[in-house]
Formats: sequence, structure tokens, C-alpha cells
Amino acid sequence: MKKLYFILTFLLIIGLIPIYNLPQVKDIVERKDERSFKESYRSTLNEIGDGISSGKITSISNLFSSQIYLNLANGVSGYYSSNQAYYVIQGFLKTHQVISLNINDIQEDEENVYATGTYSFLVKGKRESSQIYISLKHGSKKWKITQITIN
Repeated sequence: MKKLYFILTFLLIIGLIPIYNLPQVKDIVERKDERSFKESYRSTLNEIGDGISSGKITSISNLFSSQIYLNLANGVSGYYSSNQAYYVIQGFLKTHQVISLNINDIQEDEENVYATGTYSFLVKGKRESSQIYISLKHGSKKWKITQITIN
């Protein structure tokens, strides 16, 4: 009888715990997911910034979506495959040597992140500055670059 009482009490407590804690657990999980979401795209943006600043497109080419829209200060504009985008951006960075890259505004929604900032560079020995716009889309557990605009 004592064993039956213990089992019934145990089952009752186990059955009530999820109901009692559900709103709190859901809130904790949502905050963790949001923090993880922000950390993942911020990490991706840092990786992109480092790749562009160093001129090493190889380090970020794995972040290109299958089709990426480019609009660059040298007149290049259009949709490119990830392979084409690699060479277009590489050529751009050779003629527009990076002095600094600062991302100062980030907007987000459930699947997309939009980052804007300032891109300072040397072109033909002259220092210039442009706005940079980077668009990311989340897919298959990874952020992908869908657009880069520098003008």
C-alpha cells in the first residue's frame, strides 16, 4: 500500500510539473533561442567584416548564397552565382583596398538580417568612403549572404 501511495504521488507530481513550469520554461527557451539567433548572425557579420577587411574572400565565400546580388562602386551590378561573386568581389577589393569597415546598424526579422555601415578604401591612391549594405538569409542552420552593396 505504501509503495502504491508513493507511485501515485510520484506520477501526480511528475504530471503537474510540466503544467506548473510550462510558461517559465517556454520563456527561458525563447530567450535562449533569441540570444543564440543574435549570436549566430553577429558572428557571421564579424566573419564577413574580417574577410572583407583582410581582402581574403576565400574566408567568406562559403557564406555566399547560391545566387547573390552585387551592386558595387565600380559599376558592377546584378545577380551572380556564388562562384562568379567570388571573383567579382575579389577583383573589386584589389582595386578598392580596404582601409576600414564599420557596421553600425543591424536590422533583423525571423529569417533575414540587414546590416549597413561605412566602407573606407583607397582607389588609385585616393581615399574614399561608401555605404556598405549586407543582407543575410537564414537557411539550413547557417546564415548566407544574399546581397552586398557598396556605393
